[in-house]
Amino acid sequence: MSFLAPSPAEVRRRRILVGGGSVFATVAIAAAFFAGRPANYMRPDPVIIFVDSWSAKRDREDALETRASDKAQLEAKLAESRAYIATLPPEKRKLAQAEYDRYVAASPKDRIS
Repeated sequence: MSFLAPSPAEVRRRRILVGGGSVFATVAIAAAFFAGRPANYMRPDPVIIFVDSWSAKRDREDALETRASDKAQLEAKLAESRAYIATLPPEKRKLAQAEYDRYVAASPKDRIS
């Protein structure tokens, strides 16, 4: 029945083992949290998609008219941009033209209105 009255050496040994185990567990858990987190991680901006709501009676012609008007508005905006670029000094015109070309080459979902 030595477990009821352990020797001082055994008490010290158990305290060291339990204390060392608790310190090890704490350090291991903290290291897992730090290792699992990506450094300099920023969440990407949410993509917001706006969807027009049309009545159930909308037919193909209405859809084509809407598409044609949207395309006409885009062409008007691009023409306005080209006219503005033409008024810039040569060094700024070159930079603005490069940005305009990237915008036109991008897919519609990548464009910022």
